[in-house]
Amino acid sequence: MGDRLHVICFAVIGALALVACNGSRSLAKKAGKLDQAGLYTEAADMYLQSLQRDQRNVDAKIGLKKVGQQVLDDKLGGFFKVNSLGEDLGGAVDAYLQAKSYAERAGKLGVQLDIADHYKSDFEQVKGAYLVELYTRGQEQMAGQRFQEAERTFERIAQIEPDYKDASSLQSIAYLEPLYRSAKNALDVGQYRKAYEDLTKVLAKDRAYKDAAGLQQEALRKGQYSIAVLPFERGRIKVRKSGLEGTLQAYAIAALTNSSDPFLRVVDRDNMQRILDEQRLGLSGVVDQETAVQVGNLIGAQAVLMGEVLQYEEVQGDLRTSTKKGYEAYQVKQKNAETGGYDLVTRYRPATYTEYYREDRVDLSVNYKLVSLETGEVLFAKVVDDQRSASVHYADYQGNKDALMPSANGTVDLSNGARSTLRSLLGAGRTITPMGELSTELLRSTGSTIAAQVQQELAGKLP
Repeated sequence: MGDRLHVICFAVIGALALVACNGSRSLAKKAGKLDQAGLYTEAADMYLQSLQRDQRNVDAKIGLKKVGQQVLDDKLGGFFKVNSLGEDLGGAVDAYLQAKSYAERAGKLGVQLDIADHYKSDFEQVKGAYLVELYTRGQEQMAGQRFQEAERTFERIAQIEPDYKDASSLQSIAYLEPLYRSAKNALDVGQYRKAYEDLTKVLAKDRAYKDAAGLQQEALRKGQYSIAVLPFERGRIKVRKSGLEGTLQAYAIAALTNSSDPFLRVVDRDNMQRILDEQRLGLSGVVDQETAVQVGNLIGAQAVLMGEVLQYEEVQGDLRTSTKKGYEAYQVKQKNAETGGYDLVTRYRPATYTEYYREDRVDLSVNYKLVSLETGEVLFAKVVDDQRSASVHYADYQGNKDALMPSANGTVDLSNGARSTLRSLLGAGRTITPMGELSTELLRSTGSTIAAQVQQELAGKLP
């Protein structure tokens, strides 16, 4: 089997190589005709395509050496013309670089095109003058605090000569300084999130840029919002599931703690409870404005999250059954009139099988609110309704399952889709996800939803 696979692989590779070679030869012939017609620019392009398919094509190499040099000379002539005028240093530099790029493209395909030394010498002179012009312009733009213009200017220098003086560092400064100044202004007016985001961009480029790291920590410290999460309460729901509210609260705390928002901080619950116990204050007292402010000062939180489970229901469905009609295939011997022998012929006899279906679900409804511990007011309140369900759907047949066929319009259905569906039902699992797993997943999902909504609301309300 392994040897056969290797043979097949080599055959496929050989076929692909043959196609590439044939395509390369065809393109080279077309290029030759274009050259004869005096269309050497088009011929050169087609020779390039030919060599891209097969670099061993000698005719394409010879053709490209001839017409490619003509194209290159045209490009160099364009450079000479622009350079001679002396009015557009940048245009002259671009013209030469385009010519050089063309020569390098041909070189990668095995064809060496020549650039005369006097062109190279002229380019070095115009390049030097142009770099001085750019560098001087960039410094003037920096001095005038036109940072975006300066960044583009130094980027242009880097494209022509990456190691030219300190152009690279000046390009970085031209990018970083506007962000740094924007962050400082945002910090001064209390826009801590904007300051933090701008400084994050600065530090991603340069970890040691001025005092950006310290300013970012200052923005985070001043803008961070601390939340305490109270034990969730149980409303008037008739369910015997123990620990429901505590589990939901734990998932909400975990999601808030793992939030991607650096400005959101969750107060340690154990420490919070210890402080309140020492002060003989109950957590339920935070709904009162005066007590809320007192609690906030004690535990170092600016808001408290409270939740109440309004509805929780586990619905276990009944296992429904339905009898389906089908056909069982079997084979019989039938005499062949032409050969005199016997052939096996497939017949179908009516059969019945049973389909089973059951669906369980868990429903949950939670009301929660975020209360300011600075003013006692409700910052926002929401209700989360969620559900998780699981189902099982399978078929059972007491006869030969491999021979069972579906039925359609009173006859055997031989379509691939119908047969595939029946095979899937016969082989489907017969166990349903336990109610406990559904409940756990629902509570985890709801806790994450609450955390995401809190994060979204605060990001829109806080600076």
